[in-house]
Amino acid sequence: MSKKIILASIITVVFTFGAIWGGASLINFADTTQASQAQQKTISVSSEGSVKVKPDMAYINVGVQTENKSSKVAQQENATKMNQIMQVLKELKIAEPDIKTSQYTIYPIETYSQPDQRSYITGYRVINTLEVTIKDISKVGAVIDSVSANDANTVSNIRFTVADADKYYLQALENATGKAKAKAEVLAKQFGIKIGTPSQINETSGGYYPPIMYSTMDAVKARAEAAPTTSISAGELEISASVGLVYTY
Repeated sequence: MSKKIILASIITVVFTFGAIWGGASLINFADTTQASQAQQKTISVSSEGSVKVKPDMAYINVGVQTENKSSKVAQQENATKMNQIMQVLKELKIAEPDIKTSQYTIYPIETYSQPDQRSYITGYRVINTLEVTIKDISKVGAVIDSVSANDANTVSNIRFTVADADKYYLQALENATGKAKAKAEVLAKQFGIKIGTPSQINETSGGYYPPIMYSTMDAVKARAEAAPTTSISAGELEISASVGLVYTY
């Protein structure tokens, strides 16, 4: 009888000790979790930076449209005029790789007959457009004048940009990072918080550099109304970047 009592007492003691030990583990685990959560306090900031630069290159679309009752004749007339424009561009020192065809279209011209209640093909229109890259921005006006004087009847989508856009984007990104860091330091100081290296750094801008664009204009009209030389103002480009920083304390 005494052995049974002793054995039961041992089992009770072991069970009690296990319960206490297990409870201590749960408490420690909870304390660790709370401590971990306490360490996850953060300061999040974001900022933008920008750089203004003068464009140093331009893109321009130069086109020839011809019409004739014969599609073959319309093509031949178009080719003759476009070859002349190509020669003019070469004389202006525009390199061959900087001249490329962006559009070539042949489509019928239809005229509706009221008595017959139907449309008839009365001719054909050929559109041939070049995209010209002008790396010497001072030549933009001269290019417009020269191609207009040599039967280019459309000049469109004049766009100014910079050749080394990445260089200026990195400067803008550096400005944005400096501003974001300064924000975080001010916030931390106000609340007596010490911060070090950010735990997260996010570049939130896409690095797109929108060119300055001018609307389409009729080259013939421009030639008639312009001064002896066409003056085009490139203005300034604004290249921007944005960044987000997260500090853990």
